[in-house]
Amino acid sequence: MGRQTRISKGKEMKLTKKQVEAKERLCLAIDLPFVRDALKLADELKDYVGMFKIGKQLHTAAGNEGFNIIRELYKKGPEIFLDLKLHDTPKTVYGASRACTVKGVYMFNIHIAGGEKMCRKAVEAAKEEAYKKGIQEPKVIGVTVLTSLKDSDLEEQKFGINYDDLVKKRTELAKIWDLDGIVCPANKAGLLEKIYGKDFLYVTPGIEWKGKKGKGQEQLYTPDKAVKDCKSSILVVGSAITGTRDKRKTAYDILEAMAKEL
Repeated sequence: MGRQTRISKGKEMKLTKKQVEAKERLCLAIDLPFVRDALKLADELKDYVGMFKIGKQLHTAAGNEGFNIIRELYKKGPEIFLDLKLHDTPKTVYGASRACTVKGVYMFNIHIAGGEKMCRKAVEAAKEEAYKKGIQEPKVIGVTVLTSLKDSDLEEQKFGINYDDLVKKRTELAKIWDLDGIVCPANKAGLLEKIYGKDFLYVTPGIEWKGKKGKGQEQLYTPDKAVKDCKSSILVVGSAITGTRDKRKTAYDILEAMAKEL
């Protein structure tokens, strides 16, 4: 991932070896309603992150504007996490997964809740399309349970299982169904890695920093604790950086905190 760095207020600062290592595990969530704002944010923070996450809002906005957002963000250096959370019939997800398999996309995600056939068709599509295009095969990762939910939400929907157990069960299924990793809360990843191993990606949203966090997030953790607990995690950070006045300084501080635990 990623491709080394500077800092804030016009002042340049090189990253240490450990900070570069931390940078490779830091993914910036860019999900803005306008392409111009997304590109400006990417330019501001590209030296401090190893990956950009393109969510549904930005992906749709870029499509509406007729703009290839994946290609343009990839030109800036970091690779892409295409966060579209595919969840549909196996045939539809197969087709969508082929469309997700383009140069620059390091990984994309699907909902494990869609079942085995759907998950396996996504993996199959990524392999076939990458081979056809002669590009790096993207990682296909499965969403376990959204970080905006908690036990009471699952009870309301009559799931008959608590949050932690559902995350664990879906991680087990992701392994069995040959996915490359999962999306799970950062505060759950350490235990899951102990159970399911380090040869698996743990993509962890729900990162907070000095009181800054995403709206509606229920499962939260700090970046230093996240990398200390889990050696195979990629941290997805949005509002904890983008909600601050000096975004580059905040990103640098997060890398510094992460580096101390590596």
